[in-house]
Amino acid sequence: MAFALSSLLCACAGRSNVAEPALPKAAPAAEGAPAVPAAAPAPLEPVMELPRSPLGQLARSLVDVINGGKPAEQREFVRTHFTEKALKESSLDDWSTFLERTSQLSGGIDVIGVFQPRAPNRIGFEVRTRKGRRYSSFSLLAPSADSDRIDAVFANPRHDPAKTRAGALAPVPMSEADVARAITQRARQLAAADLFSGSVLIVKGDRVLVSTAEGHANKAFAAPNRVDTKFNLGSMNKMFTAVSIGQLVEKGKLSFTDKLAKVLPDYPNRAFAESVTIHQLLTHTSGIGGNIFAPEILEHRERFKRPTDYVAFLAKEPPQFPPGERFSYANFGFMVLGAVVERLSGEDYFSYVRSHLFEPAKMGETASFEVDEDVPNLAVGYRPDDSDAFGVLPRRSNVSVLPFKGTPAGGGYSTAPDLCAFAAALRSHKLLDAATTEMVTSGKVDMPSPPGRPAGMRYGYGFMSRTVRGKEVRGHGGGAQGINAALRTFWDGSYTVAVMGNYDPPAAEALADEIVEFLAAQN
Repeated sequence: MAFALSSLLCACAGRSNVAEPALPKAAPAAEGAPAVPAAAPAPLEPVMELPRSPLGQLARSLVDVINGGKPAEQREFVRTHFTEKALKESSLDDWSTFLERTSQLSGGIDVIGVFQPRAPNRIGFEVRTRKGRRYSSFSLLAPSADSDRIDAVFANPRHDPAKTRAGALAPVPMSEADVARAITQRARQLAAADLFSGSVLIVKGDRVLVSTAEGHANKAFAAPNRVDTKFNLGSMNKMFTAVSIGQLVEKGKLSFTDKLAKVLPDYPNRAFAESVTIHQLLTHTSGIGGNIFAPEILEHRERFKRPTDYVAFLAKEPPQFPPGERFSYANFGFMVLGAVVERLSGEDYFSYVRSHLFEPAKMGETASFEVDEDVPNLAVGYRPDDSDAFGVLPRRSNVSVLPFKGTPAGGGYSTAPDLCAFAAALRSHKLLDAATTEMVTSGKVDMPSPPGRPAGMRYGYGFMSRTVRGKEVRGHGGGAQGINAALRTFWDGSYTVAVMGNYDPPAAEALADEIVEFLAAQN
């Protein structure tokens, strides 16, 4: 959850909705599965100092005013330390209420970790509450690295590390039957602790190894998740957009080194279009500006149905940095690539991916639905309350913060079987030839590791890759409020892992990565 109210969406860091801080009881073991020992309470993590940089000191002042617990001082802090931009996106009253609520729910917070900076004007840190044992990752955004003002504060509930470690899969060799039972048991255990809700499908070669679903697709009606339930993909649509661009390259309609101006000569920011390449847009090294979750877009989401709707509204935003300077994840870059697909194919984006990707791959349950469309077997996403940085309050539906329709950058829907079919179609070269498949899916630029996620990730063209115990794994994840999903494909063809969920990150992705580590240890 990002607290600029619901006006900003971000990839969240995960949450628990268990009321008491005690460790969860292990779920009953499946017959024949290895027993999971009960975990002893872990010692508290040591308190850390924030950096002595201007941003570090600004973050320290934010922590101090929360810990002070005085509403009048918190309101004055917002008035004197938040920028006009911050107060435009959320009011003085809203920000003050957020600080007051954070203080009340936490009883004060201690900093227990500082994250690798994602940008010079951003600082992220993990906190633990003094009341109970709850966790959150805070991220503070400022106008510049030496500013004494705040543009935004993001507060994302995180899982208690002790809870997530309890019963974790040990990366040791087992029989195939024990592997399947252990993974199924782990999914059940996490669901019993309310740390996971979703589906898990693992294919070994061309055989299903694990197929299970946990939690509810709709809590109000107690409708259970199924393996074939449709879940929101988040950013995983980027894979489909990248494959579409690869197909157009194969047809000779463009090259990865083309400048954007060549394929979209009417792009509103001509100077940027003449300097940025398709390669840079695909690898998030373009520096493109524009926030597809801007308040104006969410407030009028019914006006944004096609990639060109976003391009017309956001393209004049100045770039964040010169193209090629560094990696910076940019959703809007893939919206522009969706417009490229439309221009060069002569088809609207959604028709193109349906006929050129989903039908050849036999992905009959994958599509981008409108937010008010009545779709059978579709999971509702559940997110933290906007004012809750720690996952204390009951979850809420994420319908109010969804875009009107999925896009080339994310937000479509799919199922675990469809994602496994997509991976199989890629590896068998039904969508791209062998050379283009390798070009699109292989890692090209290093990317920073999000908090609590594996290191060594590299970004290709709409795909991520990393090496796990000597085995290359490719795919992508997606996450936002009430959304988390992951596709992990062992590129040697040994395993494909699809984990989908309707809780905040990293519920599904953390389980997927744990499963990948476990499977990589098998013979």
